[in-house]
Amino acid sequence: MNKKLLAVGAVAGLLGVLNLMSHAEQRGQAPFKSLVSPLSCAQPQWPDEARRYEIEGVTTIRFQIGEDGKVVRPEVSQGSGWKILDDAAISGISRCVFQPHLDEAKSGASFPMQFVWQFSDGPAVRPKLVAGSCQPSDRFGGFKEFDRRPSGGDGILLRFLVNSDGAPIRVVAEPSGQAPDVVAQAAGYLQSCRFAIDSQLPGQHTDTAFGRVLLKP
Repeated sequence: MNKKLLAVGAVAGLLGVLNLMSHAEQRGQAPFKSLVSPLSCAQPQWPDEARRYEIEGVTTIRFQIGEDGKVVRPEVSQGSGWKILDDAAISGISRCVFQPHLDEAKSGASFPMQFVWQFSDGPAVRPKLVAGSCQPSDRFGGFKEFDRRPSGGDGILLRFLVNSDGAPIRVVAEPSGQAPDVVAQAAGYLQSCRFAIDSQLPGQHTDTAFGRVLLKP
């Protein structure tokens, strides 16, 4: 699969579509545009692990700009479903320096920014779960493929590769605070499942997949 990134945006937007808008701009106040022009802004880096597992998503963050133009108190307001991407978004914006603007800094204005982590060559044809292939379990109720909601009381988010036999390998969890033993058992359960790609489907095939192992009530 082509790993080229879709790069659109002017503030720090070398990972995808990147949008920045404040309440001031929404009200049509002119000073905002000069405020958000970065004097120095390192390109946020798409983590190598995220590239290999071909994970995509949208991260929305909020931050303030200090009197010296540096980013203050960045936080994720809406996650992508992947902690590794959200952490990279926070790390990227934290290195930016904007044009100082004393009034905005003193007011504590909060600015939103959206990172769209997306490959430029469109969606890949991923391995799909072979129906009925997962072993019965007293603890887990199945696997929901392509569900990237964060891990919680109802399921554990996992990303993985699929080998030539259709078996999950190199399973990585996004635990979100779940107990390590539960996460390990979920990964073990996933490895009892089998996956396959329909060779007749058009498009770029990949060996990466993701989804949630469902916890029984």
